[in-house]
Amino acid sequence: MQNATGQILMHAVGVAISPLAIIAVILILAGPHGRKNALAFALGWVTAVTAGLLALVVIGEEAGAHRDGHPASWIPWFRVVFGVLILLMALRQLRIHNALETGGELPPRLRALDEFTPGRCVALGAVLALSNPKNITQIAVGGVTVAEGSAGSLARTLAVVVFIVIASLCILIPLGVHYFGGSRAHGTLERWKEWTVRNHAGIMAMLLTLLGVKTFGDGLSGLL
Repeated sequence: MQNATGQILMHAVGVAISPLAIIAVILILAGPHGRKNALAFALGWVTAVTAGLLALVVIGEEAGAHRDGHPASWIPWFRVVFGVLILLMALRQLRIHNALETGGELPPRLRALDEFTPGRCVALGAVLALSNPKNITQIAVGGVTVAEGSAGSLARTLAVVVFIVIASLCILIPLGVHYFGGSRAHGTLERWKEWTVRNHAGIMAMLLTLLGVKTFGDGLSGLL
């Protein structure tokens, strides 16, 4: 149980470090219906991450990720392939200079968030969670990691819950600051948003490199 939970921590952190989600929730909190819409956004994010992770756990189980007390032989190759994909994403990130990185306008889906209804905020949270290739790869690896572990329901439930909570910290922490930060909350969140916008490219390139190396290394060690 501890092994499966420990192995997925890095992948959950990989989902949690999502600059667009951080910027979006801070912008939503600054709107006229900030709290209600931010909670709706969080609901969409958590629901999407949960659905994606559970789907990959089921797929991993159906593919026989855990057989005769040992991980299936395809698991290391799965990690090697995904490690290479993540490293390619890191290289691509170094070459891309989008609007956020150059200090330009926000992407269209993050504009006019103060006009969003709770329903649209739920949808936005789900879209940001599952439209990011980085998140998809981390949820996929996390789901297969859970599936290859012990078949005990308690172990898998704990691993899934830990993954979802950590993967949602990018939403939960700004919400916590807003609710409990008092008079300083607005200034703190605004500084976080500005810092994230300025350093978006560097954050993603470094994160993807670390995730790619870890995933590739885990797969390689399973082959040796």
